[in-house]
Amino acid sequence: MPEQQSHDIHTPKGLITSFLILNIVSGTVGGAMQIIVPLYAMSLHASTAQIGVIRGISGLGMLLLVIPAGFLVDHFGSKKLFLIGSLSGFISTLGLTVAKVPIAMIGLMGISGLFGSLKMTALNASFFKNLKNMGLEKAGWFKGSMSIGLTFLGPAFGAYLVSVAGFRSIFILLAALTLIPASLVFFFHSEPARQGPINELGNIIRTQLNEFRRLIGQRQLYLPLLTETLSTSCFATFGTFVVVITIQILHLKPSAASLLMTAEGGVFILTVFAAGPLITRMSQFQLYLLSVTVTSTGLAMVSISATFTLLAVSAVILGLGLGLINLVTSSRIGRMEGEKGKVVALFAASVGAGISLGPMIGGIVGQYLGAQNIFLTFIPLFMALVVLAYRTDVLIEQEGGVTTEEGAVSELSLITHDSD
Repeated sequence: MPEQQSHDIHTPKGLITSFLILNIVSGTVGGAMQIIVPLYAMSLHASTAQIGVIRGISGLGMLLLVIPAGFLVDHFGSKKLFLIGSLSGFISTLGLTVAKVPIAMIGLMGISGLFGSLKMTALNASFFKNLKNMGLEKAGWFKGSMSIGLTFLGPAFGAYLVSVAGFRSIFILLAALTLIPASLVFFFHSEPARQGPINELGNIIRTQLNEFRRLIGQRQLYLPLLTETLSTSCFATFGTFVVVITIQILHLKPSAASLLMTAEGGVFILTVFAAGPLITRMSQFQLYLLSVTVTSTGLAMVSISATFTLLAVSAVILGLGLGLINLVTSSRIGRMEGEKGKVVALFAASVGAGISLGPMIGGIVGQYLGAQNIFLTFIPLFMALVVLAYRTDVLIEQEGGVTTEEGAVSELSLITHDSD
């Protein structure tokens, strides 16, 4: 991976260009898979519940790796972990060419998600280690470049591939594309040797477990973690079952599903960048109320949309609402002082939980109540967040915090102060 000590990439421009290529290619492959995997599962006559599990199992990697990932990066280095993750992704994607039953897809997607999380952890760690060299103003470029592939290029590319090629050829092509970032890293990036005594692993994991245990004892942590889990769950569920709704209910082409995913993701990104001033103009509770109201409106519209036009409007509203919710959780991380690593790791676990639980539970609901009714189940859960946000604001006020528009005291700030 690119490091400050790299001998192959010398300039900040070279570093950032390298990361942009890695992220865009990786994101494009991931975005294409979001379209192609549900379509392939449907071609194998997978049930709605099975489609949910196939999509959701990929998020388990984030949960399983949340504690050891940091040690693995420090111990083995970003480059080795990235290459291992890329090779595993290549094998699991290629394995889909011979998967002829849904259960085989579940196993392969589980492996892909586990090692894909390892690869992204390594890439993320390397990016932020090099951020000062590249320029702090580029902090948002990591997620932004990944989103270009996941949200825009990937779904459109996947829909195009389905229209011109069979699934076997598509999986071979996508597997080959995963080798592009791996080749760049293998041939052009180097980093210092880091490997230490492997017997340190047990002690470090026990230490991290104790630190995590103390951290999760802070009650103010639960609201932002629940919010992150639920919003990610909603996002992943829409990306999974909008394909089912578009193909099986509206009887449209895969390109229509890719447009809906692009609309939701595009509005989400625009909201995150453009609506930032609301963080200082509204209290945390007001922002929760606004974001949940917009999100619930989008969810309700998705469940009753009988035409592509209505579904497109619903996707736009849903993207807006989820973007506003993202502002809530992101602002809490941003207000923290001191070491953020373990709180960020917990948020990564929340993302993994959301990616897994949303499609899996949604698939079960859709199996019995219909794919569109999946989204109605999210509304009472988001409403419960509003109640919890109100109670949290009251608690903060009682403890002497600030919840005015001049700057609400972040719950994660309180946690950081308590744990320092």
